[in-house]
Order: sequence, then structure tokens, then C-alpha cells
Amino acid sequence: MADISIRKWIRWESHSPTPPTSTIVLTSPQRRFVDIRVLLPLPTPPDSELPLEQLEWAIAGTSTSSPVLNPKTKEVEYSHCVWSHWIDSRVNNRDAGADEGDNYPVEGHPELTLERGRMVNPASGRVEGYEEMWVAGEVRAVEGVGCVVLEYDADLKGEEGWARGERGKQGEDERVGRGMVVRLGGYVQGFLRDGGDVRVERWVWEGERGKWEKRVRIGSGGLKGGEGVIPVEFVTEVGGQMEVGDEVMGVGGRRWRVVEKSLV
Repeated sequence: MADISIRKWIRWESHSPTPPTSTIVLTSPQRRFVDIRVLLPLPTPPDSELPLEQLEWAIAGTSTSSPVLNPKTKEVEYSHCVWSHWIDSRVNNRDAGADEGDNYPVEGHPELTLERGRMVNPASGRVEGYEEMWVAGEVRAVEGVGCVVLEYDADLKGEEGWARGERGKQGEDERVGRGMVVRLGGYVQGFLRDGGDVRVERWVWEGERGKWEKRVRIGSGGLKGGEGVIPVEFVTEVGGQMEVGDEVMGVGGRRWRVVEKSLV
């Protein structure tokens, strides 16, 4: 089941709830996700490029959800979720780990989900308990397209694996060359890591204007600036014509493949 999750606030242990970021998670029917968290405030005009320091976290990968029953009533009490990180803006290797949390329904508010778990607080650098409140966005077809997912994957190691070969020797440590774009409903998010460089974009469908608008773009190093580094805009324009298995040649010779498409 696909879902659009928009975070209302996060609370770390005994602290008060705060909305320090604009956080949206797009999850496809096959459970591929792109999660982008940008420190507020967002730019004016909204299509301005933001500095890398404003990216709190970006993740892409796959997720699973398992219902947990109340031992007395035998009804579902909450869902235990695991998000496996295929790409992570904080980790530059091919084993980026995973994080876990428990999702609880909010009585009287079917559109809300309360997530509880433990993870590293970026402000303190310590693993702490947290709560996050999420509101569900509307999953609907826009211009006849429900969901399209593209992936880019390249083995980058040392100087031979770098796109176009323009960078020098990077040592023997393995580097990540991966990217994912998820278009779902009225949102498109893309995340690309090319070694030490990252790029994220978020586009939103403005129904009253009848067009897609760029809301977030952040890049570093060789992925900073320019258009088409991630084929997000391309997906907004021709997503309806794409089919699973199609390939898109992007900037830097990166080959993006359509891995999923659906109407919902």
C-alpha cells in the first residue's frame, strides 16, 4: 500500500514537540521510499537552491510493516516498521543500516499516525527515544499517473568508478553511487549519492496552477546546481509514458531505470 507521510512534529525524550524540518516520506506500493528532511525555513522563492547545511537527512530504500496484536483483545495495537537504508546522506557506504519504530493509530484521527522508537538525535549525537506525529497525504493520480519509481545503481570504488572519471584517487574505501526517484500523487522526491556528493529534490503538483513546482533542491560538490542531475522534472513531464524496464540517461552518464509503476 502506497502512502505519503508528512511530519507534523518530533519530540525527543522529555523535550517539547518541535517542527524543525519540512519532512515528507513517499512510499510506493512495493514499499520503496524516499525520505527528505530539510531544516526550516524553506526558501523564498521556493525554487531557490539551498545550502547543504540545510539538509538534515535524506534516506532512500525499502520498508516493511508487521502488525502487533494486543495480547488480550487480539486486535492490532500497533505496527512495527523497519526502514532499510539503500542510500543515506549521513553514511557513504553500501551498508547504510536501518532504523525501526512502532506506529500507533491516533483515536478519532484516522489521518494521523504516532511513531515511537529510538535513534540518534542529530542535536546531541546520542541515541534517544523519540515520538513523531505524521499526517497522511492524499494518494491520488495526477495527470493519469499514480506512482512511478526510478533507480540508479553503480559500483563506485576508487577512481575508476566515478562518474565521467573527473575525480582523482579516493582511496580504497568503497563509495556509493545510487539514486532513487519516487513520484506519488502530487509529490516527486529524488535522492542521489555519488561518492561524497549528494543531491536531493522535491517537486509538488499545484493543482490550481495546473503545473509541477520545485520546492527543494540541495546539492554538494559535483552534484550542486544545474538541471537534470536527478531526472525529477523529467518524471513530472513524461511519467505517464514510462513503463517498467525503461531507462533514462541522466547528467553524468547515469542510467536510471524504471523499476515500478502503478495507478495508485
